[in-house]
Amino acid sequence: QAKAAEAEALQRDYLVRQQELAASQESWLTQAREEVAAQRQTWLTQARAETDEARERWRAELEREQRDYRQTLQREAGQRLLALARRALHDLANAELEAQMASALLARLQILDSETRQTLARSVQDGCTVVTSFPLPDSQRRTLAAGLRQILATDLVPDFRIDPAASLGVTLETSSQRLTWTLDSYLDGFAAEWQALIPPASGNGS
Repeated sequence: QAKAAEAEALQRDYLVRQQELAASQESWLTQAREEVAAQRQTWLTQARAETDEARERWRAELEREQRDYRQTLQREAGQRLLALARRALHDLANAELEAQMASALLARLQILDSETRQTLARSVQDGCTVVTSFPLPDSQRRTLAAGLRQILATDLVPDFRIDPAASLGVTLETSSQRLTWTLDSYLDGFAAEWQALIPPASGNGS
């Protein structure tokens, strides 16, 4: 009887251990499934974030390339337009147009600030030369000389020199100053203003 009781006790202990082991295995499997699910969710979240980030980088790069392309087209179109305007105006260049630009030079002198005007007035004391690419009519020379005397408040008699190679327009030269109002300087200024309106391309390093 004692052996039978001992065997029965051993069997109950075995069954208890089996149940505990089964419960432990089930708990471990549940925990493992939860950890796998959590890790899977983490990976999915990370993959979505990386995908969204890559998509945003691609979109930003595409927008930058499109913007740079538009700016390049605008810049090239502006340069072509200016080249055409420069060529057309040079083809139309004549003495009458240059005489009108001489009047424009006087208008520019009129709006000089007092300090610049005084500096220019001092520089013409040693004489000055008006350079044009076409001969100015005598009436235009007298008007220009009188305008210079009035604006600079000095009794000067400018020399007039013709330089066929010069750009269409008028250049006032002194020993230390040079004031230019020519077709090329006007177009160069316009080109600079045009280019300033177009931001530079961002480049690959941005």
